[in-house]
Amino acid sequence: MHKLYLIFITSFFYSTVYGDSSYIKQIKVWDSCTYAMETIRIDPIQLKENPFEDINTTEAIKRCEQSFQSYPNDPHVKFLLSRAYMKAKRYKEGFNLASQACQAGDIGGCTLVGAYIESGLVSFPNDDKRSTLLWLWSCVHEHAQACTNLYLKAERHSLFVPKEFNNTKERLLALCKKGNYPSTCHAYAKICFRDRISSDTCLYTASRACRFGNEEGCFFYQDFRENNHTTPSKEKIQQIYQASCNNGNYQACLTLAHSYASKKRTKLNNLLALALYEDTCIKGHKAIACRYAGAYYLSELEGITPNIPKGIRYLEQSCTPYTIYKERVNGSSTKTEYDIRGCLDLAKYYLYTSQAKYRNKEKAKQTLKKACQLTQYYYTSKLGCQLNVDICCKQLPSR
Repeated sequence: MHKLYLIFITSFFYSTVYGDSSYIKQIKVWDSCTYAMETIRIDPIQLKENPFEDINTTEAIKRCEQSFQSYPNDPHVKFLLSRAYMKAKRYKEGFNLASQACQAGDIGGCTLVGAYIESGLVSFPNDDKRSTLLWLWSCVHEHAQACTNLYLKAERHSLFVPKEFNNTKERLLALCKKGNYPSTCHAYAKICFRDRISSDTCLYTASRACRFGNEEGCFFYQDFRENNHTTPSKEKIQQIYQASCNNGNYQACLTLAHSYASKKRTKLNNLLALALYEDTCIKGHKAIACRYAGAYYLSELEGITPNIPKGIRYLEQSCTPYTIYKERVNGSSTKTEYDIRGCLDLAKYYLYTSQAKYRNKEKAKQTLKKACQLTQYYYTSKLGCQLNVDICCKQLPSR
């Protein structure tokens, strides 16, 4: 009873506050599935837009199947579960649920059906026309993903996108300004970057995308600042990167950490830099952050208690390749993350540390042996060969 009351109050409040949003009006159930899979951002309740590639498939399916059991006739719950199934490549189940959601009038469901058709995951006569019509309807009802899809389709000179819809770019900007659709800010900024436009509007959308936690948005923001000859205050730039870091962009956290590390080595700056390096290493899997965290713990800096085992562990982590896998609607990508300079720092520590307990030539050689098998072996091959590590000697241009 309490749960139903909470759902009613939440739905009533947001339909009142965001009364002009067709998309928000259709959300009747607010539960863990909503937080795992929703495609809209609402800051007051800490609901974040969940890009397809960032979805935790196992957790999302578990939460949304539970939600579906409780609310089997809710169209939007069907849409969210179908989105989770699509990420898990359970296409038949996902398409059936998305179709049911769309037929019941759910905006997200219709967008997803269009994505199934456009991606060739299901086959229908007049596929191109069908996906366009679905996205046109969803975009008119303010679904950001549908508007983005339409713009990209128009860019490919599709015959079925009406000329009247050539203002889709302006729709992206309008949705970006509302603040509930961070992906539209990124989409608009990406168009600017592609067309080499650095207008104030482009800078604005990039700053919004960055603030919302989009890593590429921060890259665009930096590029537009340089090309637009705009110099926002250091305080404003730091605020944007801090917000981006808070929203899960660990590249922004790394930038902030470097910023504190480059300042005067005070107790506060040292502690702030280390905290950001550690967080970025552990949660963001950024190898360079692990290397810096290790260096901080192996140094004697004001405010930081040296911790040799932890410092060694962080250097080892930076030296160990970690594969990041991302699944997208139209394919997947992998990225291997490591920092070979962490291998070199660790080997040097084992060789030259004043702490006799940790000085260990064999461990240095093992570290260099592993490093010389990585792509950027040239950082470690010289020292490794000096220690007679055969594979490192083979990597040298000449002996």
